[in-house]
Amino acid sequence: MSAMLLSLLALFVSGFFIYISHGLINVLLPLRLNFEQVNTGNIGLIMSMFSVGLLLGGVFTRRIMSRVGHIRMYTASAALAAISILVCFLWFNEWVWAIMRILMGFCIAATNIVSDGWLSERSTSETRSRILATNQIVVLLSMFLGSFVVNLADVTHATLYIIAGLLLCGGVVPIAISKATAPQVEDTVPMPLLQLVRTSPVGATAVLVCGFILSSLFSMLSVYADSKGISGINLSLLVGAAIIGGVALQFPIGYFADRFERRKVILYTALFSIVCTLAIPAILELDFFIPALVLISISSGIVSSLYPLGISETFDRLQQNQMSGAIGAIIIIYAAGGIIGPYIIGLIMEYVGIDFFFIALGLIQLAFALFVIYRSKVRESIPVEEQEAFVAQGAAMGWVSSELDPRTEYVDHSTLSHEVEIAVDIAQLQPQLALKMVSILARSYPEQILDFAKALANIEGIDISELYQRLLKFHPNHKHELIETIITNASGSTTEFVAQVFDEADYEDLPELTAMITNADPEHSLEIFEAAAETVVEEHPETVMDIVEAYVTTATTNLEEMRYADRLAEEGELEQTIHSVVDYISEKTPEHAEDIESVIPDTLWNKDDEVEESETDREKKD
Repeated sequence: MSAMLLSLLALFVSGFFIYISHGLINVLLPLRLNFEQVNTGNIGLIMSMFSVGLLLGGVFTRRIMSRVGHIRMYTASAALAAISILVCFLWFNEWVWAIMRILMGFCIAATNIVSDGWLSERSTSETRSRILATNQIVVLLSMFLGSFVVNLADVTHATLYIIAGLLLCGGVVPIAISKATAPQVEDTVPMPLLQLVRTSPVGATAVLVCGFILSSLFSMLSVYADSKGISGINLSLLVGAAIIGGVALQFPIGYFADRFERRKVILYTALFSIVCTLAIPAILELDFFIPALVLISISSGIVSSLYPLGISETFDRLQQNQMSGAIGAIIIIYAAGGIIGPYIIGLIMEYVGIDFFFIALGLIQLAFALFVIYRSKVRESIPVEEQEAFVAQGAAMGWVSSELDPRTEYVDHSTLSHEVEIAVDIAQLQPQLALKMVSILARSYPEQILDFAKALANIEGIDISELYQRLLKFHPNHKHELIETIITNASGSTTEFVAQVFDEADYEDLPELTAMITNADPEHSLEIFEAAAETVVEEHPETVMDIVEAYVTTATTNLEEMRYADRLAEEGELEQTIHSVVDYISEKTPEHAEDIESVIPDTLWNKDDEVEESETDREKKD
């Protein structure tokens, strides 16, 4: 693992420099706007434009990256971010600053997406959670340090703007001179927002509230502190406490979120955050600065935790193949909160009073807490043991990686060997020639036979039956592994191949073989069962029951091991398949119809339902 992290050192160093600059800019700009006596409503509006850019970056970055590549996208984004902060010094104009904030948000989103692609390519299913955690620590630590850089010069002087630009440009260097290869660009279509909200109203609202409050806090806290005479190192400590709290509290909150009902954890932490938030102004008025740091750290930490809590609450109710698309929608919701939050809070500070900054944030959290209570009464919670694992995410970044999140489906980014690449290149041009070539390569490299099967079965035009026959000559002792690999990775229909496998198999092997193949291709389990049964139904009808038992045992075992949402979705489909299997047995081997009760669990087949259906059918016939 240490070697893996060292190989990513250039990427981490690059991100470290970029996010020091980002942390500096988040404090520098609102302080400068406040110094220039811009009203707080406009300050909030200008700062909220960052989330607009964040949203645009999430939508368009992958399209641009597919044309220009990862390294060019990364370097261009860092350069444009440097330009945006320098322009802010050269032209002090509220409209110009708003446009530059959009550009800055776009660039930060782009660098995040590019780095996520690199990190994902280097990760495995075992290491990606640690890589994600390391990346989060690097980002948040650098943002914390960036909030102190503002003390090096006056906010009206060019020094801080130049430092921010230099840091952004310096972040390009480690990537530009590294040997990093560009990973494949994979775009994920976001889940429709309404579908996500209907699936998990609490999860979606938690993310929205987190974006609203956290963006408001980081955008307007320095303005509030400046009005209270808090400046210099004390101001940096105040902002830094908010950032550090977002890291430190996620771990204890995550501990409770995995062991107790998740919505209760969300509710109780939100209520505690409300108390802390509302207490901050009073503590500052009493000049108790250190207790105020503790309170703001707790409040910010809890609000930051709403982001991963909302994601976990949403994932609890989604199938695993929906998670990547859901993350795209979650980012949109978070950005929406980030867009409206600073502006609304800025208007409140302008028209109601700057002292209402923390009161407004507390009221937003109170409204959210009431919504959680309402949803808890409307909908039952998922059992604690069925909840998805909590994964800490850096809400301060405003970004979460679907590729690194260990709960999403893992995509193997491992590079192909030179021999397999040769076979793939030929197969894409001449599939039949590739099959002849693979026989030669498999003879010379028998240890890569499964790699050949995995890569070539996925190519359109390849005859998987012939591929199997050619590779089986060099891999006869691992026939089942070869069959499973080809079926799992086949790009087209496997019906003919499965029929061929069953025709060539001994009837004693059919139960185990059927269970293995249906496990590899569950969507066509009924067709696979019927193909296996047809092979033996005339000569060995008793074997059909063995096939049923092996299939049902494997299917129920897999069902028990599934996540809660996946099991709910698959349970209904499996019940339908079981009913079809019962109908098949009744028609083809009626002498075994009564034995079906001993093979199929009552949870998957209700005999009373079958009787009712049979009586209904007889009535229709009569």
